[in-house]
Amino acid sequence: MLAETPIRASTINDDSLRIAAVVSADALLLPRDDLALAVALKSPLFGLDEDDLFKLAHDRKGLLRKSLATQAAGNSKLEGALKRLEECERRFQHDTPFAFYAWLLGGDGGRARILKRLGHEANDALDEFLELALNYERKAPASLQGFMAWLRSADTEVKRDMEISRDEVRVMTVHGAKGLEAPVVIMVDTTSSPSDTQRLRLIQLPHEGREVTVWAGKKADDPEVVAKGREAMLAETEHEYRRLLYVAMTRAADRLIVAGIQPGNRNGVRPDCWYDLVGKGLAKSGLQEEIIETDDGQIKRYTRAEDGPHATGAVAPTAITAQELPLWLRTPLPSPTTSAGLLRPSQANGDTAHRVKSTEAIAQRTRALLQGNLVHRLLQSLPDLLPERRRDAASANLARNAPGWSQAERGELAEKVIALIADSRFAAVFAQGSRAEVAIVGRLTLPGRPPSLVSGQIDRLAVTPNEVLIVDFKTNHAPATSPAEAPQAYVRQLALYRAVLSRLYPQHAIRAALLWTETADLMEISSPALDAQLASLDSGQGRA
Repeated sequence: MLAETPIRASTINDDSLRIAAVVSADALLLPRDDLALAVALKSPLFGLDEDDLFKLAHDRKGLLRKSLATQAAGNSKLEGALKRLEECERRFQHDTPFAFYAWLLGGDGGRARILKRLGHEANDALDEFLELALNYERKAPASLQGFMAWLRSADTEVKRDMEISRDEVRVMTVHGAKGLEAPVVIMVDTTSSPSDTQRLRLIQLPHEGREVTVWAGKKADDPEVVAKGREAMLAETEHEYRRLLYVAMTRAADRLIVAGIQPGNRNGVRPDCWYDLVGKGLAKSGLQEEIIETDDGQIKRYTRAEDGPHATGAVAPTAITAQELPLWLRTPLPSPTTSAGLLRPSQANGDTAHRVKSTEAIAQRTRALLQGNLVHRLLQSLPDLLPERRRDAASANLARNAPGWSQAERGELAEKVIALIADSRFAAVFAQGSRAEVAIVGRLTLPGRPPSLVSGQIDRLAVTPNEVLIVDFKTNHAPATSPAEAPQAYVRQLALYRAVLSRLYPQHAIRAALLWTETADLMEISSPALDAQLASLDSGQGRA
């Protein structure tokens, strides 16, 4: 099985990538730092190996950077590294940190080279690194040197969930496996302890409330205080050894295999090593033990014992005694004294906003509705674009949403909407900072009526330091010619919008208007007309 399964040594972590990025930046910020440049050249970003680096560094007469420039001629690998370094030197001086690393990892193919060497799990670290660069630019001047200083001091940790479905055996240290899980975990080195090979020469001793370090010779020559200090350090090593055992054992989701090698100079395993501790614990755990004889010795398998018959046998039904339900559970709730109705301004009852004549064909009505939706969509999105981009954006939108129209019809509608946005009379409607399709929800209380919830969406809202302008787009082919002729449903819709926004902007003057797209006319509705429509609402009008 292991012969057919790829083995990956998972030594990559987020700190190593961050350090590599910092050192690579140091090679640009400190051109005389040969060590930083050597680390950068050997990284996946440049791809040089030990032999290439030795060729550059050995017997050089000056800086490593100069040696690279000198030896690049005639060597395609070194020449490629030099060109990449020169491009980095040009870009980092004027690009922001995020822009520089986005190019280095994306446009220059750095991400692909890193993933080729370190595996696809490095993606998480690279994405987090770019996110750090972007966050830094939001809070500080965007300089590479400042970003490197901030990155060195940042305490950032990224946990990657290594996919357990991949057909790989991951070789990891216990420290590297913290926070991860796998269906099968094999603990390999379990018969040795760090304290066996620890040669303590520097002993930490308490002295006047702080710790001092002394040099110790042979263990047999230790004074009493040094002997106690040595014992304390060995005890701490053993404690950490046991803590790591807990980490290692809890990485397994389904099966844990504990293996080890018996030392040749012992008749048995070392007391209190991981293998010994696990064996003692399992012996007292009450698990069912199975001994399997193999050519390499015994294998002990521990499983949970089968549950007793009561676990799988049928459970005798329990007699349920009928209980009298309490009176409060059978009593209907009283109707609330006040109920909050829901008012939708765009669906206000009353007179119909747009009555279709009986002689109007269904196809014409469908086309009119589609045209109204198209106009609203264009008026929503085009004002936020640069004027030179609006025509192309409108054409693409109409071609996608009105494929049955001719090109001339789509062009005519696009030009009409673009001219409407560019009209100086409507500058306040489409001014910078105005917003489209603004959803509002509020509670409206009118004298003598129960409170009502108002929910709607304003076509265009412009808020300035002194006033609020509410605009509702209307695409009727026969628009009103004066505010008095405006359909009451339209005016009532604006009145509800104004009533809600007046509570949000109590110090602002609030204006409301209808923008007739067919005649390019902005019709402002007076405050008395809005107040009259608001007063005409009764408890049954406008309910959804």
